[in-house]
Amino acid sequence: MYIPSKLFQESQPSVNLLGSMQKQDAKPSIPVEVNLPKDEAGNVDCKALVDELRECHSLQDQANYLYMLYTLKGPDWDTEIYGEPGSTVTDLLTELYGKVGATRQWALIRYISGILKKKVEALDEACTSLLSHQKHLTVGLPPEPREKTISAPLPYEELTHLIDEASDKNMSVSILTQEIMVYLAMYIRTQPSLFAEMFRLRIGLIIQVMATELAQSLSCSAEEATESLMNLSPSDMKNLLHHILSGKEFGVERSVRSLDSALTPAVSIREVGPVGATKTERAGIIRLKSEIKQQLDKRRQSVSELKSGGLHSLEVSMEASQLSGHSIPQSGTGEDRPFKDGRQGQWQRRRRLDGALNRVPVGFYQKVWKILQKCHGLSVEGFVLPSSTTKEMTPGEIKFAVHVESVLNRVPQPEYRQLFVEAILVLTMLAEVEVHCLGSIIAVEKIVHLANDLFYEEQKALGADDNMLEKDPATGICTLLYDSAPSGRFGTMTYLSKAVVAYVQEFLPSSGCTMQ
Repeated sequence: MYIPSKLFQESQPSVNLLGSMQKQDAKPSIPVEVNLPKDEAGNVDCKALVDELRECHSLQDQANYLYMLYTLKGPDWDTEIYGEPGSTVTDLLTELYGKVGATRQWALIRYISGILKKKVEALDEACTSLLSHQKHLTVGLPPEPREKTISAPLPYEELTHLIDEASDKNMSVSILTQEIMVYLAMYIRTQPSLFAEMFRLRIGLIIQVMATELAQSLSCSAEEATESLMNLSPSDMKNLLHHILSGKEFGVERSVRSLDSALTPAVSIREVGPVGATKTERAGIIRLKSEIKQQLDKRRQSVSELKSGGLHSLEVSMEASQLSGHSIPQSGTGEDRPFKDGRQGQWQRRRRLDGALNRVPVGFYQKVWKILQKCHGLSVEGFVLPSSTTKEMTPGEIKFAVHVESVLNRVPQPEYRQLFVEAILVLTMLAEVEVHCLGSIIAVEKIVHLANDLFYEEQKALGADDNMLEKDPATGICTLLYDSAPSGRFGTMTYLSKAVVAYVQEFLPSSGCTMQ
């Protein structure tokens, strides 16, 4: 779900939390649709604007007016709102901040905090803490250069300036980014296991996924989801972040909050019982590897034998291992189609979360290092991870893991990125086979799209309609494939293994090749 959403669009630049953000001018502009009072010269009449502010009773509208004055006149402009000097824009914003704090309108609190450039407590310390745990940080939504990487401690002023720039000068997103950074530092100190196999924390994508979770759980528009996210209390924001980091299933429900004897809309986050398999079980990797090893122990083959038929047996063994744990009706009726239950969207969500968090299976980077020794490199969306990397870095080196991550992060969509991870996992299984070379540069995106084509053709043959096989316009991947379990007859690993077999057979050299 990647659609535009807004944050106080009447008064400040729009932000897209559920898709790619549009680049804004460095200085915030006033949208033309806002009916601002004009003077005789056609310019905004700030004195008349102050008069409207004086008569306004809505805290939201007051914040909008003051943001306009802040943008047009600056923070130190004297409004003389009470008929005498001494009431600057900053003074009025500070006064409004106190009123909003009393009503606990968190979106407004974050908004005004951003305008006033209030310091988030221990922000620079939080950044340093995350870096000291060997985690790189990025702020802003991908791709680069909008997404900024932080790999070394920065002074507070430089850090906030970088965050503002990555947030396209959006006050609310900037302050939320700082808030999330502080919460991440809290969790990494108290629960470091949440960050296992994660070397780069992409805060912009985490915020985007948080908004997407709300949109899907509440069945609401992107605009409503963004506003609901910004209105979460600090404790609820931390709770939502923890659920996303932990990978646990959780639910979001609409609720109300009592403010000054009035009820206002709110959302509540609740934990639900375990659904499906554990992380390692749902990945299907452990069982697949076990079956492959058993098959290889029975029949050790040479490279020539592998080329003539061994790869086919590898494919068959992978399919057999998947089928053994997933009962499928053998009739040719509609029962042979993927079973749909109340967990529709579950696997796409898990891939989105794992992709946004850069979460990979344990030992993934060491396996990538091994496969690089048997080819000339891996290509991800045109960016090559060369085999020469193995001569410069060791398998367990964090620098190597970060380098692999930087290549995978060329894929902006989290769930699409996760399919690349799964495809590389299938490739790494060949590293345990007695194959000395797998050809030249392996284009991982071709394997993913070949698997998607195989999935599409098979589902079409089983009678799936066009609506069921709708494709993501950004990637061309079937949404249903994103939402397929890794293992099973219709699992992603089934189609990725077939795609790998077809791809590697095509590029295997007729004789031994020389690695460069």
